[in-house]
Amino acid sequence: MSLKKSFAENLKKIRKQRGLTQEELAELVNVAPRHISFIETGKSFPSSDLLERLSKVLNTCYSAFFEHEESVPREEIIKQINEIAERLDDKKLKYIYKMISEL
Repeated sequence: MSLKKSFAENLKKIRKQRGLTQEELAELVNVAPRHISFIETGKSFPSSDLLERLSKVLNTCYSAFFEHEESVPREEIIKQINEIAERLDDKKLKYIYKMISEL
């Protein structure tokens, strides 16, 4: 999932948890309601200033907008790791091996 899409879903979820409509949020952060709609659909991304205002108005930390938990089956994760490992040179593969063997 893209960063914009993840941000969009989190913003919408947090806004709804606070009991706000897009119009109400837009008014509180001083943007057009259409801009909030574009952000929540992943068509746009907020500026750093708007991100700061959203965080303050919604009483949440910046990181809450970027949290992402994708449900990927274990088998798919192992498959993807193997595909990545196949492309690594020996030096990088040994480095990765040391890292995961310490877990």
